[in-house]
Amino acid sequence: MVQKSRVRIGAVSFLNTKPLIYSLLPPTPSNREIELSFHVPSRLAELLKAGSIDVGLIPIIEYFRASGEANPHSYRIIPEISISSHGAVHSIQLLSRVPISEIRSVGLDTSSRTSRALLQIVFAEKYDLHPTFSASPPSADLESADTDAVLRIGDAALRQLDSAPHSLDLGAEWDELTGLPFVYACWVARGNVDLGKVSHILREAKELGARQIPEIARVEAEALGLPEDLCRGYLTNRIYYDLGDSEIAGMNRFYELAQKHNLAPPRVSLKFA
Repeated sequence: MVQKSRVRIGAVSFLNTKPLIYSLLPPTPSNREIELSFHVPSRLAELLKAGSIDVGLIPIIEYFRASGEANPHSYRIIPEISISSHGAVHSIQLLSRVPISEIRSVGLDTSSRTSRALLQIVFAEKYDLHPTFSASPPSADLESADTDAVLRIGDAALRQLDSAPHSLDLGAEWDELTGLPFVYACWVARGNVDLGKVSHILREAKELGARQIPEIARVEAEALGLPEDLCRGYLTNRIYYDLGDSEIAGMNRFYELAQKHNLAPPRVSLKFA
């Protein structure tokens, strides 16, 4: 096992991640075993693969892609923690200037890969749509896009709620398609890392963060320029942080459909730390 004095952890600084990391900022004696840094989801996956971080809050599609037979990395999911939804999520939005059935081109947010894969699956499985996809900056809005629709995620999506003539909430679409929760991200560790007490630290941070949601909503609303009640309702009613049997079933169903549509390699299973 690789032994490190501090386990390097990479996270995302979106509103929906704050209950998982709020108590870890700033460092305290109880979490001195970790070194925390922040990146966009797609970058976290690259850093974890390169060994630049030991644990990352990575998009779940990246777990499946990095765990294929052709990849030498052995990843493990930290149990009991996820970022997931059980229906409408609000922060994963497809915004369209034309009716959904008429979409022929989509600009995909470059900062998230799970949401991009989820959109492609929803289009194919539910709408029998196969538009062309192109990269779109996270800050781009529908008015400035040269595509029929754009995919917005995270805080940018919350800012643009109800801003387009037509839209899809991908959490709601997945729920209608499968009846299962959707897991967007998990804490994932490289297989050769000695985690020490890190799993316990991250689970404690989740439990404490859930109790701190009113405070988090107040602080983040001011920082993001969003209404406090929107932030509180989002963290309380739209995002879930557990990883139980139903979430695991949702992950497995997502993998099956991702493999079907050539978005993930074959013969990958979930492995836990």
